[in-house]
Amino acid sequence: MDLRQLRSFVSVVEEGSLSAASKRCHLSQPALSQQMQALEEQLGEPLLRRLPRGVEPTAAGELLISHARTLLAQAEQLRQDFQGRRELETGRLAFGIIPTVAPYLLPRLLAPFRREHPGITIAIDEARTPALLPKTVAGEIEFAILSDVTAEERRKWSLNLRELFREPLLLAAPASHPLALRKNPPEPAEIDPAELIHLSGGHCLADRALKLCRIRNPNPGLQCDQIGTALAMTAAGMGVTIVPKLAAGDHARPDLVFRPFAGDGLHRSINLLKRRGAKLSPAAVRLMDALRAGPA
Repeated sequence: MDLRQLRSFVSVVEEGSLSAASKRCHLSQPALSQQMQALEEQLGEPLLRRLPRGVEPTAAGELLISHARTLLAQAEQLRQDFQGRRELETGRLAFGIIPTVAPYLLPRLLAPFRREHPGITIAIDEARTPALLPKTVAGEIEFAILSDVTAEERRKWSLNLRELFREPLLLAAPASHPLALRKNPPEPAEIDPAELIHLSGGHCLADRALKLCRIRNPNPGLQCDQIGTALAMTAAGMGVTIVPKLAAGDHARPDLVFRPFAGDGLHRSINLLKRRGAKLSPAAVRLMDALRAGPA
């Protein structure tokens, strides 16, 4: 039994005639008769009573007609729901994002998306990479936007990592600091380990900054948990820090100077992480297209 047969049966009952129903269903009368015979064989009972002029449902047919109408209505609702998802009129999008990206990327990304697709419900899980990995694996979130994931972790959890864009890393220093005042761009190795303000362990940005500066033992008294705090400490003259370019744009102030480093490769990759083989929903695809078009 399939929906096509049920739709034909409903047409026959409502029209009261095989010939009228065949026109409504755009089928030949012999083809429609074969469908009705197949239904009766599957259910094991006569469904239609032949009259001198037309047909009417038997008791079994009356039982089938009520169920058939319900199933067809549910199928139509399901079709409309998925059409709404394809056209981004309805749906739900759940994803994760790391804290060093979320405050700076989400306003640029979500504001235009929500204006264009107000029917999409969005759920955001802001967490560090180690917390986002198992949620991606379990399907609690559709994807995660993050920076670094090791090849071993990707193999272990069968995850796919795709670069969305590269973000330059900048030196943030007090306006009076020698690295801010001099003409030539600074080198990461010139940063004094004793004055590097750094994020706490678990932030991939902290690991990236320490590697760039070749610092193994940073000053524990200059550790904090947020980029905004690191920049406030920098503006207070407590040291210098390394921040992504998106954050620099949001924290511009006269007592801070942001400078690109000398050389190439001083950036971090912002990546999309998802389960290998998993297909993104239409809403997720549209959001990623907007992100790849330019986060700024």
